[in-house]
Amino acid sequence: MAHYDDPQFSYTQYWQGREYEHLSEVLALNKLLQGLSFQKSADIGGGFGRLTPALASRSQTTYLIEPSAKMRRLASKSLRSKNVEIMAGSAARTRLPDSSLDCAILVRVLHHIPNLQPIFSELTRILKPNGYLVIEFANSLNFKSRLKSFISGEPIFPTPTDLRSLASIRKKYISFVNHHPQTVLKTLRLCRFAPLRVLSVSNFRSPLLKKIVPLQMLLLLESASQTIFSKIYFGPSIFILAQKIAQ
Repeated sequence: MAHYDDPQFSYTQYWQGREYEHLSEVLALNKLLQGLSFQKSADIGGGFGRLTPALASRSQTTYLIEPSAKMRRLASKSLRSKNVEIMAGSAARTRLPDSSLDCAILVRVLHHIPNLQPIFSELTRILKPNGYLVIEFANSLNFKSRLKSFISGEPIFPTPTDLRSLASIRKKYISFVNHHPQTVLKTLRLCRFAPLRVLSVSNFRSPLLKKIVPLQMLLLLESASQTIFSKIYFGPSIFILAQKIAQ
């Protein structure tokens, strides 16, 4: 997306002070991919390669697919692994061959995309039969949303919730979409994916908690809660491991 190429917007700077969120996502990926190994995999919308090492350590070849030229340049500097190839492309148009991947991950991508079906269809195309998919999405059914719904009396609808977030000092705004978990699961199934496991992630994402609770303690709590809290879609971020259904 264009704002990632904005010279006055720094996505790497955005992650400063967000060690808890980053490590929570690494924890989730390691749990979902534990015991799996791949010949070819892809981190789609992988940005500067923040999570690519977690996938590349399990794969002979990993593609980082990223539409932003600026992000690709940063990734080429930060990722020194010989088994990572950086390519231009997007979630809707990866430019990868049909049935070429054993695994794909999309983290912090779907919150920019209101209509998920074209994205999932592209993933169906590029994954081999029985290939694995890990997606992450911003959860409209999270605990804070449900608390607000209870207080206000306004229901949480299964349609995407379109918010706006500040992208740069130029006061450009970008779309930020929260998705309802049941809608995401339904769309996955429509696109020939069988959901295997769900995790609730960044369950303790709170400026106050991050100030008063040591990082390692927060991560211990996070690791213990990701599976338990997934049953009620508690957290602001949901991870799903799915597998392409072989025809």
